Amino acid sequence: MTDTVRLTVNGEEQSVAVPARAPLAEVLRDHLELTGTHLGCEHGVCGACTVMLDGKPVRSCITFARSCEGARVETVEGYGDDEVMAMLREAFSRHHGLQCGFCTPGMLATARDIVARFDAPDEKTIRTELSGNLCRCTGYVGIVQAIQDVINWRNASGIAAAGHLHPEPPAPRKIAQFSIRDEPIAANPPEPAGQVRTDGAWTIVNRDFALAAPPAEAWELFADIWSVGSCIPGATITNVTKDHFEGTVEIRFGPIRAAFRGAGSYGTDAIQKSGTIFGRGDDSNGQSKLEGEMEYAIGPGTQGGSQVSTEIRFRIEGLLAQFNRPELVTGFVDYLLTRFTSNCEAVLSGGKATEARQLSVLGLAWSVLKGTDSHMGTFSGFSAPP
Repeated sequence: MTDTVRLTVNGEEQSVAVPARAPLAEVLRDHLELTGTHLGCEHGVCGACTVMLDGKPVRSCITFARSCEGARVETVEGYGDDEVMAMLREAFSRHHGLQCGFCTPGMLATARDIVARFDAPDEKTIRTELSGNLCRCTGYVGIVQAIQDVINWRNASGIAAAGHLHPEPPAPRKIAQFSIRDEPIAANPPEPAGQVRTDGAWTIVNRDFALAAPPAEAWELFADIWSVGSCIPGATITNVTKDHFEGTVEIRFGPIRAAFRGAGSYGTDAIQKSGTIFGRGDDSNGQSKLEGEMEYAIGPGTQGGSQVSTEIRFRIEGLLAQFNRPELVTGFVDYLLTRFTSNCEAVLSGGKATEARQLSVLGLAWSVLKGTDSHMGTFSGFSAPP
Protein backbone atom coordinates (compact mmCIF):
# COMPACT_ATOMS: atom_id res chain seq x y z
CA MET A 1 0.00 0.00 0.00
CA THR A 2 1.39 3.39 -0.98
CA ASP A 3 0.49 6.99 -0.22
CA THR A 4 1.20 10.09 -2.24
CA VAL A 5 2.98 12.69 -0.15
CA ARG A 6 3.31 16.29 -1.29
CA LEU A 7 6.24 18.25 0.10
CA THR A 8 8.21 21.38 -0.63
CA VAL A 9 11.84 20.25 -0.47
CA ASN A 10 14.59 22.86 -0.73
CA GLY A 11 12.09 25.23 -2.34
CA GLU A 12 10.78 22.77 -4.94
CA GLU A 13 7.36 21.11 -4.80
CA GLN A 14 7.55 17.32 -4.80
CA SER A 15 4.91 14.60 -5.07
CA VAL A 16 6.14 11.12 -4.10
CA ALA A 17 4.33 7.77 -3.89
CA VAL A 18 5.76 5.90 -0.91
CA PRO A 19 4.75 3.08 1.46
CA ALA A 20 2.42 4.22 4.24
CA ARG A 21 5.03 3.80 6.97
CA ALA A 22 8.02 5.11 5.00
CA PRO A 23 10.24 7.47 7.02
CA LEU A 24 11.03 10.92 5.70
CA ALA A 25 14.72 9.98 5.38
CA GLU A 26 13.79 7.23 2.91
CA VAL A 27 11.82 9.68 0.77
CA LEU A 28 14.70 12.15 0.74
CA ARG A 29 17.44 9.64 0.00
CA ASP A 30 15.82 6.91 -2.12
CA HIS A 31 13.09 8.80 -3.95
CA LEU A 32 14.49 12.33 -4.28
CA GLU A 33 18.19 11.30 -4.32
CA LEU A 34 19.10 13.85 -1.65
CA THR A 35 21.76 11.64 -0.09
CA GLY A 36 23.33 14.47 1.88
CA THR A 37 20.91 13.44 4.65
CA HIS A 38 22.78 10.60 6.34
CA LEU A 39 21.36 7.56 8.09
CA GLY A 40 23.22 6.27 11.12
CA CYS A 41 21.43 4.60 14.02
CA GLU A 42 17.94 4.81 12.43
CA HIS A 43 16.53 5.10 15.96
CA GLY A 44 16.59 8.89 16.34
CA VAL A 45 19.65 8.82 18.58
CA CYS A 46 22.71 9.86 16.57
CA GLY A 47 21.22 12.93 14.85
CA ALA A 48 22.96 12.34 11.49
CA CYS A 49 19.58 12.40 9.70
CA THR A 50 18.44 15.75 11.16
CA VAL A 51 16.70 18.04 8.66
CA MET A 52 14.60 21.18 9.02
CA LEU A 53 10.84 20.59 8.86
CA ASP A 54 8.82 23.84 8.74
CA GLY A 55 11.78 25.63 10.28
CA LYS A 56 12.35 23.13 13.08
CA PRO A 57 14.96 20.34 13.31
CA VAL A 58 13.56 16.80 13.22
CA ARG A 59 14.98 13.28 13.02
CA SER A 60 14.01 12.21 9.52
CA CYS A 61 14.70 8.54 10.27
CA ILE A 62 11.79 8.34 12.75
CA THR A 63 9.46 10.87 11.14
CA PHE A 64 6.83 9.29 8.91
CA ALA A 65 6.74 10.94 5.50
CA ARG A 66 2.94 10.72 5.56
CA SER A 67 2.85 13.03 8.58
CA CYS A 68 4.75 15.68 6.60
CA GLU A 69 2.03 16.29 4.00
CA GLY A 70 2.29 19.88 2.80
CA ALA A 71 5.36 20.59 4.93
CA ARG A 72 8.46 22.55 3.98
CA VAL A 73 11.71 20.57 4.25
CA GLU A 74 15.27 21.86 4.03
CA THR A 75 18.21 19.47 3.69
CA VAL A 76 21.93 20.13 3.52
CA GLU A 77 21.66 20.38 -0.28
CA GLY A 78 19.46 23.46 0.10
CA TYR A 79 20.26 26.76 1.85
CA GLY A 80 21.67 28.21 -1.38
CA ASP A 81 20.77 31.78 -0.40
CA ASP A 82 20.80 31.25 3.38
CA GLU A 83 23.36 33.66 4.82
CA VAL A 84 23.34 32.01 8.26
CA MET A 85 24.06 28.55 6.84
CA ALA A 86 26.82 29.99 4.64
CA MET A 87 28.41 31.50 7.74
CA LEU A 88 28.07 28.22 9.63
CA ARG A 89 29.73 26.24 6.84
CA GLU A 90 32.63 28.70 6.72
CA ALA A 91 32.96 28.69 10.52
CA PHE A 92 32.89 24.87 10.69
CA SER A 93 35.75 24.80 8.20
CA ARG A 94 37.72 27.55 9.96
CA HIS A 95 37.43 25.90 13.39
CA HIS A 96 37.94 22.34 12.09
CA GLY A 97 34.42 21.38 13.17
CA LEU A 98 34.27 18.50 10.71
CA GLN A 99 36.52 15.56 9.90
CA CYS A 100 34.91 12.44 8.44
CA GLY A 101 31.79 14.52 7.67
CA PHE A 102 29.19 11.85 8.46
CA CYS A 103 27.53 13.83 11.25
CA THR A 104 27.96 17.21 9.52
CA PRO A 105 24.61 17.52 7.67
CA GLY A 106 22.62 16.91 10.84
CA MET A 107 25.06 18.95 12.91
CA LEU A 108 24.64 21.96 10.60
CA ALA A 109 20.83 21.72 10.82
CA THR A 110 20.98 21.71 14.63
CA ALA A 111 23.61 24.48 14.63
CA ARG A 112 21.38 26.69 12.51
CA ASP A 113 18.50 26.08 14.90
CA ILE A 114 20.71 27.14 17.83
CA VAL A 115 21.73 30.33 16.03
CA ALA A 116 18.08 31.03 15.23
CA ARG A 117 16.69 30.58 18.74
CA PHE A 118 19.28 31.87 21.18
CA ASP A 119 20.40 35.45 21.69
CA ALA A 120 23.67 34.80 23.53
CA PRO A 121 23.99 31.17 24.66
CA ASP A 122 26.98 30.14 26.75
CA GLU A 123 29.09 27.08 25.94
CA LYS A 124 27.09 24.84 28.30
CA THR A 125 23.82 25.76 26.56
CA ILE A 126 25.28 25.09 23.12
CA ARG A 127 26.64 21.71 24.21
CA THR A 128 23.27 20.79 25.72
CA GLU A 129 21.51 21.68 22.46
CA LEU A 130 24.08 19.61 20.52
CA SER A 131 23.71 16.60 22.80
CA GLY A 132 21.35 14.92 20.32
CA ASN A 133 23.95 15.03 17.55
CA LEU A 134 26.79 12.58 18.02
CA CYS A 135 30.26 13.09 16.54
CA ARG A 136 32.98 10.44 16.79
CA CYS A 137 35.80 12.60 15.39
CA THR A 138 36.06 16.20 16.49
CA GLY A 139 35.51 16.28 20.24
CA TYR A 140 32.92 19.06 19.62
CA VAL A 141 35.37 21.87 20.53
CA GLY A 142 35.55 23.31 17.02
CA ILE A 143 31.82 22.85 16.47
CA VAL A 144 30.98 24.85 19.60
CA GLN A 145 33.43 27.59 18.65
CA ALA A 146 31.96 27.77 15.14
CA ILE A 147 28.43 28.24 16.49
CA GLN A 148 29.62 30.88 18.95
CA ASP A 149 31.34 32.76 16.14
CA VAL A 150 28.21 32.84 13.98
CA ILE A 151 26.06 34.00 16.90
CA ASN A 152 28.57 36.78 17.60
CA TRP A 153 28.45 37.76 13.90
CA ARG A 154 24.65 37.76 13.94
CA ASN A 155 24.52 39.93 17.05
CA ALA A 156 27.11 42.33 15.65
CA SER A 157 24.96 42.62 12.52
CA GLY A 158 21.98 43.63 14.62
CA ILE A 159 19.94 40.55 13.67
CA ALA A 160 17.63 39.27 16.40
CA ALA A 161 17.20 35.59 17.14
CA ALA A 162 14.02 33.55 16.52
CA GLY A 163 11.71 35.97 14.73
CA HIS A 164 14.07 36.81 11.87
CA LEU A 165 15.47 33.33 11.36
CA HIS A 166 12.43 31.12 12.04
CA PRO A 167 8.90 31.68 10.71
CA GLU A 168 7.68 30.42 14.06
CA PRO A 169 10.06 29.84 16.97
CA PRO A 170 10.02 26.17 18.06
CA ALA A 171 8.51 25.44 21.43
CA PRO A 172 11.06 25.18 24.26
CA ARG A 173 12.49 21.71 24.56
CA LYS A 174 11.85 19.71 27.69
CA ILE A 175 14.72 17.60 28.96
CA ALA A 176 13.74 14.50 30.91
CA GLN A 177 15.11 14.18 34.42
CA PHE A 178 17.44 11.32 35.29
CA SER A 179 16.95 9.21 38.41
CA ILE A 180 19.82 8.37 40.75
CA ARG A 181 20.77 4.73 41.12
CA ASP A 182 20.40 3.32 44.62
CA GLU A 183 22.97 0.55 44.33
CA PRO A 184 26.63 1.46 44.96
CA ILE A 185 29.01 1.72 42.01
CA ALA A 186 32.68 0.80 42.33
CA ALA A 187 34.70 4.03 42.47
CA ASN A 188 37.77 2.64 40.75
CA PRO A 189 37.12 -0.62 38.89
CA PRO A 190 40.27 -2.60 38.08
CA GLU A 191 41.88 -1.81 34.73
CA PRO A 192 43.46 -4.46 32.51
CA ALA A 193 47.23 -4.23 32.12
CA GLY A 194 48.21 -1.50 29.66
CA GLN A 195 44.69 -0.02 29.61
CA VAL A 196 44.30 3.72 29.10
CA ARG A 197 42.76 5.41 32.12
CA THR A 198 42.01 8.93 33.28
CA ASP A 199 42.66 10.93 36.44
CA GLY A 200 40.69 14.15 36.27
CA ALA A 201 41.93 15.99 33.17
CA TRP A 202 44.93 13.67 32.82
CA THR A 203 45.08 10.69 30.47
CA ILE A 204 47.40 7.91 31.65
CA VAL A 205 48.77 4.95 29.72
CA ASN A 206 51.29 2.26 30.67
CA ARG A 207 53.36 0.48 28.04
CA ASP A 208 56.40 -1.83 27.99
CA PHE A 209 58.69 -2.45 25.04
CA ALA A 210 61.89 -4.38 24.36
CA LEU A 211 65.28 -3.31 23.00
CA ALA A 212 67.97 -5.65 21.70
CA ALA A 213 70.77 -3.77 23.51
CA PRO A 214 71.67 -4.72 27.12
CA PRO A 215 70.35 -2.47 29.94
CA ALA A 216 73.65 -0.61 30.39
CA GLU A 217 73.72 0.52 26.75
CA ALA A 218 70.02 1.34 26.71
CA TRP A 219 70.51 3.43 29.84
CA GLU A 220 73.26 5.49 28.20
CA LEU A 221 70.83 6.37 25.43
CA PHE A 222 67.97 7.34 27.74
CA ALA A 223 70.22 9.33 30.09
CA ASP A 224 71.29 11.60 27.21
CA ILE A 225 68.36 13.94 26.47
CA TRP A 226 69.86 14.93 23.10
CA SER A 227 70.05 11.30 21.99
CA VAL A 228 66.68 10.11 23.29
CA GLY A 229 65.05 13.29 21.99
CA SER A 230 66.26 12.52 18.47
CA CYS A 231 64.39 9.18 18.67
CA ILE A 232 61.00 10.73 19.43
CA PRO A 233 58.97 10.95 16.18
CA GLY A 234 58.07 14.53 15.30
CA ALA A 235 60.18 16.03 18.10
CA THR A 236 63.26 18.24 17.93
CA ILE A 237 65.37 19.22 20.95
CA THR A 238 66.75 22.72 20.39
CA ASN A 239 68.52 23.53 23.67
CA VAL A 240 69.62 21.73 26.85
CA THR A 241 70.84 23.35 30.09
CA LYS A 242 71.53 21.12 33.10
CA ASP A 243 68.22 19.35 33.77
CA HIS A 244 66.07 21.50 31.45
CA PHE A 245 65.52 21.55 27.71
CA GLU A 246 63.61 23.34 24.97
CA GLY A 247 62.16 21.92 21.79
CA THR A 248 59.27 21.48 19.35
CA VAL A 249 56.77 18.83 18.31
CA GLU A 250 54.85 19.11 15.03
CA ILE A 251 51.72 17.10 14.28
CA ARG A 252 49.07 16.97 11.59
CA PHE A 253 45.57 15.56 12.14
CA GLY A 254 43.48 15.86 8.99
CA PRO A 255 43.01 19.63 8.43
CA ILE A 256 44.45 20.47 11.86
CA ARG A 257 48.14 21.36 12.05
CA ALA A 258 49.95 22.31 15.23
CA ALA A 259 53.56 23.05 16.09
CA PHE A 260 54.08 22.87 19.84
CA ARG A 261 56.98 24.92 21.20
CA GLY A 262 57.84 24.64 24.83
CA ALA A 263 60.24 23.57 27.53
CA GLY A 264 60.62 20.80 30.04
CA SER A 265 62.77 19.13 32.63
CA TYR A 266 64.24 15.68 33.11
CA GLY A 267 65.76 13.68 35.93
CA THR A 268 67.67 10.41 35.99
CA ASP A 269 68.61 7.74 38.53
CA ALA A 270 71.67 5.84 37.29
CA ILE A 271 71.45 3.22 40.04
CA GLN A 272 67.83 2.29 39.29
CA LYS A 273 68.25 3.03 35.56
CA SER A 274 65.08 5.10 35.64
CA GLY A 275 64.07 8.64 34.90
CA THR A 276 61.35 11.22 34.34
CA ILE A 277 60.76 13.59 31.45
CA PHE A 278 58.27 16.44 31.87
CA GLY A 279 57.25 19.12 29.40
CA ARG A 280 54.61 21.66 28.43
CA GLY A 281 54.03 23.80 25.39
CA ASP A 282 51.61 25.88 23.32
CA ASP A 283 51.02 25.52 19.60
CA SER A 284 52.04 28.41 17.37
CA ASN A 285 48.43 29.49 16.78
CA GLY A 286 47.66 29.58 20.49
CA GLN A 287 44.68 27.23 20.07
CA SER A 288 46.01 24.21 21.96
CA LYS A 289 48.09 23.56 25.05
CA LEU A 290 49.92 20.36 25.90
CA GLU A 291 51.38 19.12 29.18
CA GLY A 292 52.88 15.68 29.71
CA GLU A 293 55.16 13.50 31.81
CA MET A 294 56.83 10.16 31.16
CA GLU A 295 58.37 7.92 33.81
CA TYR A 296 60.52 5.04 32.61
CA ALA A 297 62.61 2.23 34.05
CA ILE A 298 65.06 -0.02 32.20
CA GLY A 299 65.59 -3.62 33.26
CA PRO A 300 66.93 -6.88 31.83
CA GLY A 301 64.96 -8.39 28.98
CA THR A 302 65.19 -11.63 27.03
CA GLN A 303 68.30 -12.86 25.22
CA GLY A 304 70.52 -10.24 26.86
CA GLY A 305 68.34 -7.33 25.76
CA SER A 306 66.45 -4.69 27.75
CA GLN A 307 62.86 -4.24 28.87
CA VAL A 308 61.66 -0.63 29.15
CA SER A 309 58.58 0.06 31.30
CA THR A 310 56.83 3.42 30.91
CA GLU A 311 53.96 5.39 32.40
CA ILE A 312 52.83 8.34 30.30
CA ARG A 313 50.56 11.11 31.66
CA PHE A 314 49.29 14.01 29.55
CA ARG A 315 46.50 16.51 29.14
CA ILE A 316 45.57 18.70 26.19
CA GLU A 317 43.44 21.83 26.06
CA GLY A 318 41.94 23.56 23.04
CA LEU A 319 41.38 22.31 19.49
CA LEU A 320 43.38 19.13 20.01
CA ALA A 321 41.59 18.18 23.24
CA GLN A 322 39.91 15.41 21.24
CA PHE A 323 43.19 13.48 21.57
CA ASN A 324 42.50 13.04 25.28
CA ARG A 325 39.82 10.46 24.44
CA PRO A 326 40.99 7.00 25.57
CA GLU A 327 39.61 5.30 22.47
CA LEU A 328 41.94 7.44 20.35
CA VAL A 329 44.96 7.02 22.59
CA THR A 330 45.67 3.30 22.70
CA GLY A 331 46.44 2.59 19.07
CA PHE A 332 48.54 5.65 18.38
CA VAL A 333 50.66 5.12 21.49
CA ASP A 334 51.46 1.63 20.17
CA TYR A 335 52.16 3.05 16.72
CA LEU A 336 54.38 5.78 18.16
CA LEU A 337 56.28 3.29 20.34
CA THR A 338 57.00 1.19 17.27
CA ARG A 339 58.64 4.16 15.55
CA PHE A 340 60.40 5.26 18.75
CA THR A 341 61.76 1.74 19.36
CA SER A 342 62.97 1.53 15.77
CA ASN A 343 64.85 4.82 16.16
CA CYS A 344 66.38 3.68 19.47
CA GLU A 345 67.57 0.44 17.88
CA ALA A 346 69.14 2.40 15.02
CA VAL A 347 71.05 4.71 17.38
CA LEU A 348 72.14 1.86 19.63
CA SER A 349 73.48 0.05 16.56
CA GLY A 350 75.62 3.02 15.59
CA GLY A 351 73.22 4.50 13.07
CA LYS A 352 70.94 7.53 13.14
CA ALA A 353 67.31 8.02 14.01
CA THR A 354 64.88 8.89 11.22
CA GLU A 355 64.88 12.63 10.63
CA ALA A 356 62.18 14.39 12.66
CA ARG A 357 59.07 15.22 10.67
CA GLN A 358 55.44 16.05 11.33
CA LEU A 359 53.45 13.29 12.95
CA SER A 360 50.61 12.61 10.54
CA VAL A 361 47.49 10.74 11.58
CA LEU A 362 46.80 10.30 7.87
CA GLY A 363 50.12 8.48 7.69
CA LEU A 364 49.00 6.34 10.60
CA ALA A 365 45.80 5.44 8.78
CA TRP A 366 47.86 4.41 5.75
CA SER A 367 49.94 2.16 8.01
CA VAL A 368 46.74 0.53 9.21
CA LEU A 369 45.65 -0.08 5.62
CA LYS A 370 49.00 -1.71 4.90
CA GLY A 371 48.43 -4.11 7.77
CA THR A 372 50.68 -2.75 10.49
CA ASP A 373 49.65 -3.33 14.08
CA SER A 374 48.34 0.17 14.71
CA HIS A 375 45.06 1.98 15.30
CA MET A 376 43.85 5.54 15.49
CA GLY A 377 44.97 7.42 18.58
CA THR A 378 47.08 10.27 19.89
CA PHE A 379 50.66 11.35 19.55
CA SER A 380 51.09 12.58 23.07
CA GLY A 381 52.72 9.56 24.68
CA PHE A 382 56.29 10.43 23.75
CA SER A 383 55.88 13.84 22.20
CA ALA A 384 55.10 15.58 25.46
CA PRO A 385 58.68 16.60 26.43
CA PRO A 386 58.96 19.67 24.18
